[in-house]
Order: sequence, then structure tokens, then C-alpha cells
Amino acid sequence: MWSGLDPELQRQLQSIRQMAQRAHQTPTREWPLIFVEDHDVLLVVREWPDGTITAYATSEFSHLLRKGPRF
Repeated sequence: MWSGLDPELQRQLQSIRQMAQRAHQTPTREWPLIFVEDHDVLLVVREWPDGTITAYATSEFSHLLRKGPRF
């Protein structure tokens, strides 16, 4: 007899819910950590109001890191 959703699926759904909630929040801190030139991405770590830490990679500002800031 089936007693409900798979625990792994429940964990994944909870992660999606948390990401959707954070889309409407502002991080309390943000640290750009390292630029990976081979992949043209910047690794960024964020701290959220509830104390959660997340990390993501972005190429949004990679042109600034490759060529230096333009004034």
C-alpha cells in the first residue's frame, strides 16, 4: 500500500518552495567569491534574513571581471 510521496521528492519540493519565497526577499549579505575564467562565471554566496546560506553562479558581470571596470 502506498503511504504518500517519496521522501526525496518531498525534499525537492520543499527546496523549490524556499527558492520561490526567496525570489521576493532581499539577501542580508552577498559575497562574490571567485571568478572561474574557463567557464566565464562568478560564484556568489548569499545570506538570507532567516540565516540560510545559498550559492549560485552568474555570468551577468563577467565582462567587468575580464576587462576591468570602465569609468
